[in-house]
Amino acid sequence: MKKQKRKYSESFKIKVINSVLEGKCTKEEARRIYGIKSNCAILYWIREFNGIKNYRQPSEFEVSKNNQKEITLQVQRNRIAELEAELSQEKHRSALWKKMVEIAEEDLGIAIRKKFGAKQLLELKKKAEKR
Repeated sequence: MKKQKRKYSESFKIKVINSVLEGKCTKEEARRIYGIKSNCAILYWIREFNGIKNYRQPSEFEVSKNNQKEITLQVQRNRIAELEAELSQEKHRSALWKKMVEIAEEDLGIAIRKKFGAKQLLELKKKAEKR
């Protein structure tokens, strides 16, 4: 015997999908309640009707989830703006410090900036000469 493929009306499919999406019942419960023999028919219907605009209103959870994303995005944008302002301020501070050191070195004739490898290099040269 060949299985008969049962056709359901579009209004019936939407009724079943809405009961599942509204949380009144699970897909399996809806399948049993409405006498649908296929195990995955409801899943296919949900995918099929997903392309239809406004066949259902977005739930409050979806709306709040979108609002939460917008709030998080705004907080992140604000934090980026704060960090950029701090970075700009530190760049100005660094440039000012460098200029101040240059002026002090010129006026006082003293090397203020440390030259980190200078002593070590002299010591290495002395050791090399001793050998």
